[in-house]
Amino acid sequence: MQIRISEELNTILLYARDEAMRTGSYAISADHLMLGILRHGENAACLLLQELGVDLAAFKRFVDSCLFRERSVPYSAEDKMTVGRSAQNVINMAAFEALKVGSEEVQSLHLLLALSRAADTAGAPWLAEKGAGTKEMMERLEARGWRRASAVQTPAEEEVRETMESQIRSLVLITPSSGGGKIPS
Repeated sequence: MQIRISEELNTILLYARDEAMRTGSYAISADHLMLGILRHGENAACLLLQELGVDLAAFKRFVDSCLFRERSVPYSAEDKMTVGRSAQNVINMAAFEALKVGSEEVQSLHLLLALSRAADTAGAPWLAEKGAGTKEMMERLEARGWRRASAVQTPAEEEVRETMESQIRSLVLITPSSGGGKIPS
C-alpha cells in the first residue's frame, strides 16, 4: 500500500513551518506540528480535541509559551528552515497510524494520534493531563467506528520513513514559480 500526505496535512505542514518561524525556530519540531493543526482549525483533529473538552485557545497559548523565542525567523531566511528529528519521527508515526486503519492518506487525525504518543513534546502531556490523551482519543474514535484494518499489508518501515521524509523535505524546500521563492502564507 502506498501512503500519501493529504492536502489537509500538506496545509498543516506548511502552517507548522510558519509557526516555527513565528516562534523563532529554524527547525520545525513536533510541537510546531501541533500548532499547525491548531492554526488550520477546520480539521478532524481539532474537532476531536474539542469533543474531548480541550480549550483550543488555551492549548495554543500553552504550546506557544513552551516554544516562543524573543525573535522570529525572518521570511528572507525561510530557505534555511529544516524539519527537526522530533517532527520527522511524528510524521513517520502518523504514516503508521494511517496504515493501521487502512488509509492511503495521512490525515490530521493520524498526526494528532502520533503527536499524542510522542515522548518529546510539550503538548502531549498537557493533553493527557486534561483528559485528552491517546487513550481517550482512541476511545472516542472507536466509538465512532474507527477500527484497525483487518488485513493491512504494511510496507517496510524504511520505505515508509524514506517516502515521508522525502515528502516533508519537499514541503520545506518548495519554491513556487512566482513570489520570490517564498511559500505564500
